[in-house]
Amino acid sequence: MRTVPTLYIAQTADGIGLPLPSYTSRYHVGLNLQAAIPSAMRLEPGERVVVPCGFEIGIPDGYCGQILSNAAMAQAHGLIILGGPQLVHPADRGPLFLLLQNISAKQVVLHRGDVVAQLIICPVVQVAWRDLTRKDSYLAPTTDVDGLVLDAAEVQSEGATEKTPSKRVYKSPRNRFASEEEEE
Repeated sequence: MRTVPTLYIAQTADGIGLPLPSYTSRYHVGLNLQAAIPSAMRLEPGERVVVPCGFEIGIPDGYCGQILSNAAMAQAHGLIILGGPQLVHPADRGPLFLLLQNISAKQVVLHRGDVVAQLIICPVVQVAWRDLTRKDSYLAPTTDVDGLVLDAAEVQSEGATEKTPSKRVYKSPRNRFASEEEEE
């Protein structure tokens, strides 16, 4: 059985009278986010605005939130999440706001309670990384087609090393990114 993470939510003064976020059905993955504005708001073409959702949020460690545009609002009115998806880190605490933009050629009127976005909670993995920037960390260049493409790489040409900016050089990704144990 899978574990369901707990999302901590508390209604703010902006959200009084509005329901907390909910799924439309058990088949939907996004929680509906409503505009917690006091009265109707007009957005001119190209205009950007910050809109409160009416609640504070706490996402558990190991998860993040992604705020996506509501497809119906985007298609019908050109109202989208600016730079979406908008990322909510587990360390972010406090009221949730939406960065909206009207990308249509017409004025959009937003009303209190309009569902303008969706919040998806996703598991995240923080990775360790290995810096392969130094020249000595690369394996010898090869022309294997199954590998990673590198431009302007140094290649061996009859005992001499030359720069070949226009030629593509392929390296095996398995060998290049293999862990220390796998290389032996």
